[in-house]
Amino acid sequence: MLPMRILRTCYTCRLKTLSCRSMTIVTSKTNVIPEDIQKLSKELNLNNEELAKVFNNHQNKLRYSKKQWLKFFDYLSQYDFKKSQILEMIDSNPDLLRVNNSNLHKCMSVWTNLRFDDQKLKQLIVNQPCCLLLDDKDLLSRIPKLLAYVGNKRNWLLELISYSPNVLFDSWTHLEAKLDYVMLNMEFGPTQFVTTNVMSSKLFDIKCRHSFLVKLGMFKPRDPKAEKSNQITGNPSLKRIMETNDKQFAVKVAGVTTEEFVVYKKIFEKQFDENEDDSDQEEFNLD
Repeated sequence: MLPMRILRTCYTCRLKTLSCRSMTIVTSKTNVIPEDIQKLSKELNLNNEELAKVFNNHQNKLRYSKKQWLKFFDYLSQYDFKKSQILEMIDSNPDLLRVNNSNLHKCMSVWTNLRFDDQKLKQLIVNQPCCLLLDDKDLLSRIPKLLAYVGNKRNWLLELISYSPNVLFDSWTHLEAKLDYVMLNMEFGPTQFVTTNVMSSKLFDIKCRHSFLVKLGMFKPRDPKAEKSNQITGNPSLKRIMETNDKQFAVKVAGVTTEEFVVYKKIFEKQFDENEDDSDQEEFNLD
């Protein structure tokens, strides 16, 4: 007879197995796909194995009815998204299936009315399907603000979103602080920051690395008398500064040991926190 502890474990596993026999779980047996998934793939005109793989990737996040799947595919197909692209989007962000058609329609209407290049917009949505999770009012409010920072160049804005989709969701106050710092303090223009993920970084990390390079004499401000278009600063690129880990930044960009940068980072963190506290107090007093 099995010991009670093992018996309880076996019984629990058996219950889990029984409870998981639904369309959202694909059997572990090689090449065996549940009939309901086969039926769904047929109705959606998808490959059985590809759909089964998506279900396996998100077993607990795809508990949606066949009707929801069909509605979602039918709606996006109207915008010439391929079935394979729609499935790729769901695999990337299964929460898409919980969006009702009304909200999805409002969101897509905003995107299509913003006069972006159709193909580039479609590619952005495929690569960053979270773009469809936005409230239409939030989207209408955020896009003009972002456009102002990229010289009203719509293609630049699409690039910025593709590298840092958080620019659509983050607090505008925090995002604006990062944009202002990169453009005003570091003097990088849109062409340099839209193709990096710097806006996904924390303001602390941006300021810390920049100030460290300034103290080392490795990052110099532009000469205000010289023409910007003809001036070569010799400063490290924004990509090199921000798209590296601490070790790579210290050794390859700053030319110091990792330990030296770590020590500086701790000191800077204290100063940064104190400044943040002062800013919060000022805002409180203003209120």
